[in-house]
Amino acid sequence: MKPERIVIIDDNASDAAIVRRMLERSGYLVHYATSGLQGLEHLEKESADCVLVDYRMPGMNGYEVARAIKSNPVTQNIPVLMLTGADSTKNLVEGLEAGADDYVTKAADFEIILARVSALLRVKTYQDELRQHNQRLENDLQFARRVQESLLPAREFRSDRAEIRSAYIPSETLSGDFYDFFEEDGEFFQLIADVSGHGLPAAILVSLLKSFFHSEAVELSPADFMEHLNDFLSTASLPSQFATAQLFRIGNGASRLTFATAAHPPFLLWRRDESGIVSPEIPGHLLGISRGAKFEQHELDLAAGDLLFTYTDGLTDRRNAEGEFYSIERIASILERNGAESSEKVYAAILEDVTAFSPVADFRDDVAFTLTRFF
Repeated sequence: MKPERIVIIDDNASDAAIVRRMLERSGYLVHYATSGLQGLEHLEKESADCVLVDYRMPGMNGYEVARAIKSNPVTQNIPVLMLTGADSTKNLVEGLEAGADDYVTKAADFEIILARVSALLRVKTYQDELRQHNQRLENDLQFARRVQESLLPAREFRSDRAEIRSAYIPSETLSGDFYDFFEEDGEFFQLIADVSGHGLPAAILVSLLKSFFHSEAVELSPADFMEHLNDFLSTASLPSQFATAQLFRIGNGASRLTFATAAHPPFLLWRRDESGIVSPEIPGHLLGISRGAKFEQHELDLAAGDLLFTYTDGLTDRRNAEGEFYSIERIASILERNGAESSEKVYAAILEDVTAFSPVADFRDDVAFTLTRFF
């Protein structure tokens, strides 16, 4: 193990020599600087585990040195022990306010100075270990985020039945928002869901949702799918977790949209022939609260060119600095004005409006939405 490095900054060579000898006899590696500027230049080139600085020096005094160390990202984590010639409240307060971590008089017994240095080094060791742990945790979370994003389908999808463009805007590293879609044997399936909470618990439940969607949606009607999903989440989720969801299905050769809703925000269906918006309010039950809940199934006529917009409640929970909530009527207005345009243009108009609306921190939540054009 390498000896810990101490830097002494003191214009008084005699005082510094005494302290240096004491520290070196205790096993520390010591560097001596005769001025504040010289000490800071050394710290820029070669870091230290602790700095001892005299509060009274010509040019840059100890308080200014402490402020410079703590304001520099390269050196701000180095503990600073202020050495003073007098034990006064004024010196103590000024030193601590400047950023010093501790304070001791030059006249103190060597054992006290050593004890203060040792205590600061222990704290630095704990802080370094905590920063390393946090960095590993951040690396793991970033990896988990990449894994979670890989669970989402491509942002753009096109087939003979539909064209989809989607957006995923997490407020934190890991999100509880999820959407997916696929076609099988001429049938079209689309799911959007929102798991309560954030972080790893929500992300784990999202991964289960994807697996359940692909394994069960083909075999079950939308209503039965919600009932099975509810029972599954009742046993697989934490007691405080729940989810909302919407499942859409179009049968082979059918021109009707079959769907079921589990307490999810109402979708918007823009009808090309009528240039109007359909947005049914169907509350349903929260998923995962209790087993045995029943869900209703509904149908809507579809025509070529119709647009379906689905979203998670993070969209309408956004509130800006002026106190205004983002309203789904804004999306409805965009669809009414631009619905006949290409899907690309409609999606771009929606995304621009959503991203231009800047929520304050307390009203920032995960956001996911999909725009589906049917053929």
